[in-house]
Amino acid sequence: MMDISVVDMFFLVNETVPAERMHELEEVLRTDACVISACSSNDNPHLLMVTYNPACTTSGNVLNMVQAQGVHANLVGL
Repeated sequence: MMDISVVDMFFLVNETVPAERMHELEEVLRTDACVISACSSNDNPHLLMVTYNPACTTSGNVLNMVQAQGVHANLVGL
């Protein structure tokens, strides 16, 4: 069995994005082979948590993917 390092990052979404649009964003992020999971919270819709493999992408790349979807966000960290 191979151990995979993972990184959990929070992204702060600057604008109010409808829940349906956030779920679409999660799906887009999950299509990337390096992203393990992406989820937002109904309780705090401005936070998006993404888990990724740092061996094949960076937090900056994930942020660029979020912003490429027209969402204004900042990297918060964990």
